[in-house]
Amino acid sequence: MKPQIATIFLASLVFSGASHVLAQEPAPYLRIIREDVKSGKSAAHQKSEMAFVRAFSKAKYPHYVAWATMTGPSQAWFVEQYNNYAGIEDALRISNSEPLNTTLGQLDEADGALRTGERTIIAGYRKGDSYLPGPINFGQVRFIEIEILRVHIGHGEDYQEMRKIEKAAVEKAGGKLPWIVYRVLFGAQAATYFQIVPMDSMRAMDETPAWNTRQVLGEQFDRYRKLRADLIVSADSVLLTVNPKMSNPPKSFIDADSDFWAPKPKAATK
Repeated sequence: MKPQIATIFLASLVFSGASHVLAQEPAPYLRIIREDVKSGKSAAHQKSEMAFVRAFSKAKYPHYVAWATMTGPSQAWFVEQYNNYAGIEDALRISNSEPLNTTLGQLDEADGALRTGERTIIAGYRKGDSYLPGPINFGQVRFIEIEILRVHIGHGEDYQEMRKIEKAAVEKAGGKLPWIVYRVLFGAQAATYFQIVPMDSMRAMDETPAWNTRQVLGEQFDRYRKLRADLIVSADSVLLTVNPKMSNPPKSFIDADSDFWAPKPKAATK
């Protein structure tokens, strides 16, 4: 994981300069380092990232959680949470301090051979566009669904109207899964939104009621379809799973579920 902030670039969502409690409100800012992993190199990449975790933990770098894609291209998302830009700057200062900076350079050289690319993104929280956004027990999150929407620039009000219609329809249908919306501020194309759905189990998707039907939307059905057709430039959905071995979680997560976040090595059998 490369900790540097790219000049033009940054998906829970979790945990650094904010309070380390299990149930948290979504943070004002996310910093996401997204790495594209070479085909067949996932195991080697995981081993490489575990060395980063040890280095960051020793240097008391802010906590982060790793997400690995289950669908789409092979990627690893490293997600940090901040209350402000000052927190991001503080994290950057730690990563640039010695001996951590030298260690990271050595690790990144080896890790780079396992990647085809990487991107860093900073995104801002959009509470008004989110649905049942918190508090959320992030320590129990195991799967994440992300819809990445890119909309036409200058249509912010139309986007908010679309989200308002969606939230009313999901509530009417009895949807209980929250979604958290972040807008990309740096590191991706303008007017790009991440709709993040945290889940403790994939079974939650089996229990999600259909809401985008004429029956539920009622008189808003045609308006909603037109908004999506006119507003959205591109839409992509990805399903990810939390990878504890590549994560640097807060102690509260480990104390709550050590079997997942920090399992003890099994004793060798004779």
